[in-house]
Amino acid sequence: MPSPRTSATGTAPDSAGLRLRHFLERFFQLHQHGDDAVFLARLQRLRATQRQRLADTHADLLANQQLQPALTFLLDDVYGGKDLLPVATEIRRALPKALKLLPDRVMATSALALEAAILTQELDEALVQTLGARLDQPLDQADYADGYRDLGDDGARRQQITLVAELGPRLDRYIRSRTLRTTFRLVRKPAHAAGFSNLYDFIDRSFRVMKPVPSVTALLERVAAREDAIMTRLFARHPFPFKDIP
Repeated sequence: MPSPRTSATGTAPDSAGLRLRHFLERFFQLHQHGDDAVFLARLQRLRATQRQRLADTHADLLANQQLQPALTFLLDDVYGGKDLLPVATEIRRALPKALKLLPDRVMATSALALEAAILTQELDEALVQTLGARLDQPLDQADYADGYRDLGDDGARRQQITLVAELGPRLDRYIRSRTLRTTFRLVRKPAHAAGFSNLYDFIDRSFRVMKPVPSVTALLERVAAREDAIMTRLFARHPFPFKDIP
């Protein structure tokens, strides 16, 4: 399994097309695409544990009806990788057509979201390998914290958090650009006809759930700040790393 690597803000390719190809190559190398039933069961248990932890940490934001759809999308589609396989398969098959049809800024934002999702998948798989048989039963907080620290690589964790925060300004610019929104809507039928309906619908859904949020930048910066505080506590061996996070 590949280790987490540099982001688009570091040494990864710069153009949206090259970046998307780069991240797709990483995605299709993941262990989860194999038939290792034990590994897949452990990965599912880890994801469920982390999904619940994230929901608990950000419960106040999820309770806000204006923010809840956007955060749920972030937790399930970007972090959880829901429906990522059909989207990734479609991008690999129809990327040249997608690059011609969809606005450049939309594709650049998609590349950033895909990088965040794939880096998360890589980190989760690495954590499964580290925790091993401890994931064959309900995972307690102490074992999770030990595994997190044993895995190390706080650089990749900080990169993961940074990518989430970087999505905010890009989404805000799109949501508030009538020209971009109109252009994107106009290519819906051609996009579906060209064979990348999953990609188009993924992007469209992300924009629709983010639109009611007053400031996506402020929201994602708040989420990122909390996650950064938790990560710092975990590596510092704080006795209660998930409690009382502002």
